[in-house]
Amino acid sequence: MALFLNTPKLNYWIPKLIEESEEELILIVPYIQTSKNVLNALNKADSNGVEITLVYRENKLSDYEKSKLLALKNINLLHHPNVHCKCYYNGDLLIVGSMNLYEYSEKNNREMGILMNRIRFKGQETFASRMVNDRTDVFDDAILEIREIINAASLEKASKKAKQTAFKIDIIKTEEDIVRDRCDRLNISFLNKKFRTVEYLDNKWFAQCENFFDKVDVVFQTHRIEITFRLEQNELYNLYRAWMQTYDLYEFHGFKYYWNKPDQELLVYKHDNFDWSTDNADCNKDKKYYEGLSTIIKKYRKITNK
Repeated sequence: MALFLNTPKLNYWIPKLIEESEEELILIVPYIQTSKNVLNALNKADSNGVEITLVYRENKLSDYEKSKLLALKNINLLHHPNVHCKCYYNGDLLIVGSMNLYEYSEKNNREMGILMNRIRFKGQETFASRMVNDRTDVFDDAILEIREIINAASLEKASKKAKQTAFKIDIIKTEEDIVRDRCDRLNISFLNKKFRTVEYLDNKWFAQCENFFDKVDVVFQTHRIEITFRLEQNELYNLYRAWMQTYDLYEFHGFKYYWNKPDQELLVYKHDNFDWSTDNADCNKDKKYYEGLSTIIKKYRKITNK
């Protein structure tokens, strides 16, 4: 849920957003005169290896302020002739408001802003993860504008990583972009099983493999896998009755699953008590998903003699 921020709350949340950045951070502010709190937050993010991209207004940064920013190892510094917005974004939290990174503003001005969040699945709780997610279409609209500003800006200094990745910034991907990347990874791990992006609801994207096995569709949703058996009604009911005779919530290693009614999808979740610690890499997780799905298909084939 979006939060309204006045000056004291902006003074709290802007450094917090910077400090809680995990991999990437984008700051778009026309005027910069960093306070001690903001500079400490930037240094902390930089020391944690966060890739910082900062866009300011052309000819509006003093040499002294520029030298402080260029001392950061992981910064991409750009300028834009027309930028006037104030935007702070770390992939989870987005602040849009009136406050520049300006010490005078922090101490004297009456400022306003809005804090919104899009928390991706994590194992560790942060200040941000206790909040309620805001609408993804709002984030996608903001991301598209951020992309345009960065694209139209002039680059003064690129970090080592930016040079190596051709300035790839993951947090300015839309939901569709994120799912497309997911499909690419699944297609590498699953080989002949081809996934594609599908929009199920307005701006709600999932990775779908039609006919994962004959008359069986698989959809990777945000935190679960949805399996649909495309059978005639009598076949589906017969399958469900036979399936339930040996049903066990945890019968597939590493997963738990639910199939509540024959005309509903079978829903598969990672088992919280299963140790996935050796499978942190996305490719290893995908391999585990493939093994789990293969076991489910094996049971399906045994029951249906397919």
